[in-house]
Amino acid sequence: MRVNPTEQTSTFPIPINKLKGNLMDNIGLEWETPDYKFKLEKEHIPWIMQNARTSMFNDDRSYIYNKAFYEAFFNPKHNPKEKCISDDTDCERFDLIRSWAAERGIYDTGNSHTQYVKLMEEAGELAQALLKNDKPEIQDAIGDMVVVLTNLAYQENFQIEDCIDAAYAEIATRTGKMVNGTFVKTESL
Repeated sequence: MRVNPTEQTSTFPIPINKLKGNLMDNIGLEWETPDYKFKLEKEHIPWIMQNARTSMFNDDRSYIYNKAFYEAFFNPKHNPKEKCISDDTDCERFDLIRSWAAERGIYDTGNSHTQYVKLMEEAGELAQALLKNDKPEIQDAIGDMVVVLTNLAYQENFQIEDCIDAAYAEIATRTGKMVNGTFVKTESL
């Protein structure tokens, strides 16, 4: 398979309905765009399948956006494999969650809407566990929500680690006070 790279996109000479098989047959394929160099790995295929679009010029061709593909897998700033050190168990946990989800087809056949519904289901289980003060169930529900949020982030082309970092950066210097058991930021008071 020969990829046609442009500045914006990488176009595959395959319609979307035949793309997955062709990608599987071409693991290790390399191509360069004006800004990026890519090498196809098995772990990229779920993302490509979720993000590929049919060419507006030819229904027998499909494409992905280079920058999004780069950000998802190749940018060391956003790529957990590049930024995790060997004893960083938090990063390893998120990688394990993403691998688990990919192996089960969550990224191939699911979508962010179904993950959101799953998140609400898990939130309901957490609420029930809190009302019963059931500590093992509270722990399980919180863990399940982290798994679902990791998958939801991935399906929206984010890494959960980056979402957490962005949230922390926003709250790190936030000021406020406790009101009825809830922290209320200063500008909301």
